[in-house]
Amino acid sequence: MKMKMISAAAALSSLLAPISMAHATGTFDNNTFSVSYVFGPSSTTDPLETTSVTGSSAMVELADFWAWQIDTAGNDLSLTWNKEGQFMNNPAIAPFIGFRISDTSGQLADILGVSITNTAYTPSTYGNLIEGFGASNLTFDADNIYVNLNTSMWHDFDPAPGQMGDKFRDTIALEVNFQTSPIPEPEAYAMLLAGLGLLATMSRRRRTPG
Repeated sequence: MKMKMISAAAALSSLLAPISMAHATGTFDNNTFSVSYVFGPSSTTDPLETTSVTGSSAMVELADFWAWQIDTAGNDLSLTWNKEGQFMNNPAIAPFIGFRISDTSGQLADILGVSITNTAYTPSTYGNLIEGFGASNLTFDADNIYVNLNTSMWHDFDPAPGQMGDKFRDTIALEVNFQTSPIPEPEAYAMLLAGLGLLATMSRRRRTPG
């Protein structure tokens, strides 16, 4: 009887493991979320446009969303200006100009942190951090990433020492730290209770004389 109890417990554990880890992906890949373009007094302003996308490391999610390419791969997020024209944003016009990436479908794990990864400058190469954007323009909560471009600019000039205007600064590259601890689903709790009931029944039978 002891061997049967051990076998039942092992089987229960093997069934629960994949279910309890279902939401602990720590990635954009294969998860659905929304991207909004916001222009207004704050990041909570009603967006001018919102679109739903599914993350994929094999393709660009949005090739041209308000003249920006938005792409995710794993836990990386990049926003690249399509260079359709010059721009210079002014926070006096709108305190928030930019993007809100939101877990509107409840598929992403909680966001614990977001950091800028393209901080080193590579001369004569596209992909450098866009001018005027810094850590103070990047905020987040458990379900949202706010990318505020209100002080950012892009000009089609060759960079000159001490002057603004750098056509190679066209990208914001971010790394997102997702919560990856197991989050049991309701089905896992139901299986756990059923398994505990089975083990209790077997234990009672073992103690019954006869």
